[in-house]
Amino acid sequence: MKKLTTLFLLVISITACSTETYVSSENINKFDDLTVKKFLIAELKPKNIAADKKIFLSLISHFDFDKSILKPDDIVELDEFISKIKTLKGSILITGNTDYQGSDSYNEALSMRRSSAIKKYLTDRLDVENYDFTIKYFGEKNPIAKGHSLKANALNRRGLVMFTES
Repeated sequence: MKKLTTLFLLVISITACSTETYVSSENINKFDDLTVKKFLIAELKPKNIAADKKIFLSLISHFDFDKSILKPDDIVELDEFISKIKTLKGSILITGNTDYQGSDSYNEALSMRRSSAIKKYLTDRLDVENYDFTIKYFGEKNPIAKGHSLKANALNRRGLVMFTES
């Protein structure tokens, strides 16, 4: 649930529209030392997607400082994501992010490496002819946790994968 809550916060930074839907109070405590009252989550489904089309999200949130290597927990997450989409066709958006440490240009390059690592994992396991891949990388520009604590930094070192059925 911690990943799902973090994922919803991340989607806010990617999408411009939002609703008045909040994550339940049982999930608020998943952030340990961060002070969180309630989360405004973004509307996930674009208006131009038919009601019967599927959208799946996966949050990759275990990148070590200055690394773009997928960790075992994230591989499990990606494998679950793959199992949901392997029989479908559509678009896959992959984003990468970093914490505040490092120059803007360095962080942008690191977030690109993180996005590329996720894409490589997916393309090695999916029939790439069924998917249109888009990679975006934001460096430190879209933090989901403000501040410079170890916990905030860890939450900001992440990737997001979003599948939209065509």
